[in-house]
Amino acid sequence: MMTETRCPVNVRRTDANSVARIVECASLRNLDLFRHLSPVDLQRVAEFASFHRVERRKPIATPGPDADHLCLLTQGLAKATRIDANGTETLLYLMKSGELFGGHVWDARTDMSVVAMQPCVTASIRVRDLERIMGAPVLVAEIDRVRAMRLQQMEDRLTEMNTGRVAARAARTVLRLCREFPAQLACGTKVNVLFTQQDIASMIGATREVTSSTLNDFRRAGWMGVHERYMCVHDAHGLHEKSLCKTA
Repeated sequence: MMTETRCPVNVRRTDANSVARIVECASLRNLDLFRHLSPVDLQRVAEFASFHRVERRKPIATPGPDADHLCLLTQGLAKATRIDANGTETLLYLMKSGELFGGHVWDARTDMSVVAMQPCVTASIRVRDLERIMGAPVLVAEIDRVRAMRLQQMEDRLTEMNTGRVAARAARTVLRLCREFPAQLACGTKVNVLFTQQDIASMIGATREVTSSTLNDFRRAGWMGVHERYMCVHDAHGLHEKSLCKTA
């Protein structure tokens, strides 16, 4: 379910909705895109922005290539996926809080969708409004930078999916997620985002059944565990050695 709010300029009421909107507007200050803006210009951005809340595992609407809006993920984590003709899902990249998305960023591939992996908040704003505030050259440069990064991420992911056996790919993926989303526990490093076995399968180019069997092998070897559905790396060295293995 997705809801939309406009950012208030002057909030007189202090009810829960007003407080939530103030928090949403304040979240813009943490985005890299706006890191050089003055407080006055940041307030102008907030006045033009529309915020959308998206529940976990729900799709995030994205503008088409000809849309006049740019979107930003202000809270949460999402995944960009592609589904082929056989219905197989490939996870192309993860989108973290503060990142841009939409047709202006990835050329609006028709076979791509974005799904919230956590409760998310997005902000939508017209490109021409941002250009007036930031300047067109600055905005274009930022969009070009993000587009290049996205393409590189997709190329890296597709290359990774075709390099090595399933176990090696799975080991590399678990280690990468551990580096990107770490939370220290007494037994090791927890991946502090809830990834399903299907998520991992779509990252490594394997079926869920094969992925499940591979992760169970890692657990029996003592390299990783699962705590309240979250993966935890117990032996990064063992996983690293497996990631280099060229045999099954």
